[in-house]
Amino acid sequence: MPKRVLVCINPAAGQGKSKLALNNLLSFASSKSIECVVFESSRDISILPDLLKNLDLKDFQAVIAIGGDGLVHQLLQVLSNLDIGLFVIPTGTGNDFARSNKLMSTEPAEIFNAIFEAEPQAIDLGRITYGASNRFFGQILSTGFDALVNERANRNKFISGKMKYNIATVLELPSFQPIQYRIVVDGEVRELQAMLLSVANGASYGGGMQLVPHADRKDGMLDIMILHPVSKVELIKVFPKVYSGAHVTHPAVEFIKARKIELAAGSVGYADGERIASLPVTIEVMPRALRTWTA
Repeated sequence: MPKRVLVCINPAAGQGKSKLALNNLLSFASSKSIECVVFESSRDISILPDLLKNLDLKDFQAVIAIGGDGLVHQLLQVLSNLDIGLFVIPTGTGNDFARSNKLMSTEPAEIFNAIFEAEPQAIDLGRITYGASNRFFGQILSTGFDALVNERANRNKFISGKMKYNIATVLELPSFQPIQYRIVVDGEVRELQAMLLSVANGASYGGGMQLVPHADRKDGMLDIMILHPVSKVELIKVFPKVYSGAHVTHPAVEFIKARKIELAAGSVGYADGERIASLPVTIEVMPRALRTWTA
């Protein structure tokens, strides 16, 4: 059977890293008689699922994504529950999906060796339902202070990269108050206030922030992380600890495992760094819904 792969690239990711990775991949593939069909997204990568929906993916042995978590998020909407593997070449800002795979290689020989010599593994996804719509996510759905920072940062059209999130954090903090939630966890109703409330399939978000270090994408469960109300001074102390996962022992932090969660609050949901919708939303685990290469 001829070796044939579909390559999806976000050319805007990585300030040139994506294009370089693509050129290296195509050059190596040509030398090994591997056919690569390339789909290059515009700056609006949300159109990618529509571009791919009429393509017969059975003609390919793998899908290679060159970009960041935003590109991966769009591909999840197409590849979930299909019998084709996804390999991610991380050239974005966060790259948390690839980090969870423990495969961060951009070397073509290593990439194609993995694709053609090893079987992809099945991992869980989360599915978010809001109104009549739904979306899959691979890593973390955030709905608290971090989501509001994301919302503010996205309104800043003049600064890019991580600096705009640092600025948004400083601007959001003075007016932030604990959010009132109504949550239903596998049928059990709770009313609570929280600074952060996130639902995790993978361990990290935001470029390696270990929000739920123990999250397992193969256990058929989702992990809820709740930071109960603390002072703003304490929030400033706790939030940076997320980078190392040291926050998990804080007395205001609670973890819950669940298969289905309903969230209602006056906030917004972000998943894999992408804006999803204003709450309420329902989140369910989708066991073994994606095939991907992991170390």
